[in-house]
Amino acid sequence: MTKVGPNKFLEGEKVVSSIVKTLPNKPGVYRMMDDSGNVLYVGKAKNLRNRVSSYSRVSGHSLRIGRMISATRDMNFFITETELEALLLEQNLIKKYNPRYNVLLKDDKSFPQIAITRNKQFPQITKYRGKKVDGVKYFGPYASATAVNNAINYIQKIFQLRNCRDSNFYGRSRACLLHFINKCSAPCVGKISEQEYLRTVQEAENFLLGKHTEIKDSLQSDMLKASKSLDYERAAFYRDRIELIAKIQSSQNINNLNVKDADVIGLFKLGNEVCIQIFFIRSFENRGNHAFFPKTGGGADEIEILESFLAQFYSTKIPAKEIIISSSLRSNEVLLNFLTERRKSKVIIRSPSKGRLKDLIKTAEKNAKEALERKIALKASQQSLFDEVETWLKIETKIKKIEVYDNSHIQGSFPIGCLVAINTEGYSKSDYRKYNINDSSINPKDDLAIMRHVFERRFGKKKNENHDDFSKNLPDLIVIDGGRNQMNVASTVLKKYKIKIPILAIAKGEKRNEGREDFYFQDRIFNFPTSSSLLFFFQRIRDEVHRFAIGAHRQKRSTGINKSELDQVYGIGPKKKKELLQHFGSAKEVGKASLKDLLGVKGISKNSAEIIFNHFNS
Repeated sequence: MTKVGPNKFLEGEKVVSSIVKTLPNKPGVYRMMDDSGNVLYVGKAKNLRNRVSSYSRVSGHSLRIGRMISATRDMNFFITETELEALLLEQNLIKKYNPRYNVLLKDDKSFPQIAITRNKQFPQITKYRGKKVDGVKYFGPYASATAVNNAINYIQKIFQLRNCRDSNFYGRSRACLLHFINKCSAPCVGKISEQEYLRTVQEAENFLLGKHTEIKDSLQSDMLKASKSLDYERAAFYRDRIELIAKIQSSQNINNLNVKDADVIGLFKLGNEVCIQIFFIRSFENRGNHAFFPKTGGGADEIEILESFLAQFYSTKIPAKEIIISSSLRSNEVLLNFLTERRKSKVIIRSPSKGRLKDLIKTAEKNAKEALERKIALKASQQSLFDEVETWLKIETKIKKIEVYDNSHIQGSFPIGCLVAINTEGYSKSDYRKYNINDSSINPKDDLAIMRHVFERRFGKKKNENHDDFSKNLPDLIVIDGGRNQMNVASTVLKKYKIKIPILAIAKGEKRNEGREDFYFQDRIFNFPTSSSLLFFFQRIRDEVHRFAIGAHRQKRSTGINKSELDQVYGIGPKKKKELLQHFGSAKEVGKASLKDLLGVKGISKNSAEIIFNHFNS
């Protein structure tokens, strides 16, 4: 461990020494700050005096801690009743301040789950992210949307549950395509009874809980009954279900261990870079893995990284029953209490030293190593490209972040503006943004007006709100999918707010020929050689923003198309809407109904009937 000499600590040590005498022997949280008031480090302690006094010593510290102490000019403290309260407060403050010397987990994404809406007459199976709702059963987490989509696809093939929107379900007069390809039992048109449908829902839930043997035994019994009654088509249906379940089991098992509900966490560290890989095992099945790359605060050791990661990761997620890790932790007790509180039941942390569980940890660590090596290689390659961009465009400032802009609409309908961000580590998905164009003063067919609106919201609004991190999040280069006119509009907005960022515009070349794009930068117009690595780079990031914009537009268009006219009727909630659609079949037919007809619908009062009638006939 690298040590720092006493001279490095002089001022910081004096600050700590002057404060430590006044501290109580109680749990709490402390913040260390530099001469500008920036938070350098947030820590918790079971005993504040004892913990902080360790920083008053001028020896025995790592280079990271030494630098932190030397930069410290002030400290403040929060006293808590328990160490667990201190841990919770510490996590909140770390998220708020992002201190330089803390281990930071930047990826706070939510993982997708499978939701089965038990609060509906005919439950629906969907992919879900967000807060849990009463009356809905959740299964997960899954490591990716792809894993969830695959699982839902299997469920539909085996149990044929519906996944359509309620507006489509209650308005149907005939079965959809999914019924004819054997992926939905079509409860919308009475192809299956409610009782039988609810039975298949229960079977699907048991399947997701890992009760595969029970389900296969039940299907085996149903197949034999169908065969004895000479209903060979039905028997073949049950046979195919059994074979599909067996196939899924084979593909999902990552091991033959008796591990039902666990998060397997492997860590690999190379210098100050680290990767943590998590395998989500639920109901004896592997539900995918995900890599995280937390910042190490300048070189924290593996145990501190692991402890900080567990606290930050599970502050927003429900932990598994078991957490299997490679190393024993220092503050195991308080972390266990925290995890148990999050799960509302006992959590076990295991660090196996041998056996097959150790092999499982090694698999996670191997995945972490490979992911980190890929990231480092990408970072080196990306930095090299950024250096080339600086040289080619003669930009004096160091490029660390690029933002790329594009608009999307169809003949002015459902317009949207988008940006994607790319840094030295690749695409920064957390910085991607969508801007809905809802301003009635903007012509939705006017690309320049849309571009101006997007830049006003991205730069003007944020600056006017005096966001503390505004300047920190500015890009070093802006790339626009467009020509000189789009570039001029963007430049005008930036000049208005006195923001100096170089802008590069990419326009389609002659005959929209890919590879012959025209590039506009300042007063220059130029083309890259067709074999240029920079041409491929700009094409790639242009295509990425185009993909993102098209996807956002399609989502907006789909939402708009699927909206029912009933959604616009004041005072008509989901329940009344459902009854109306069930009664009349569609919103169009509701609009044709008389007052007398409307009053004949369950739950529709005289007042509601008048509101609905007036909405469609005013």
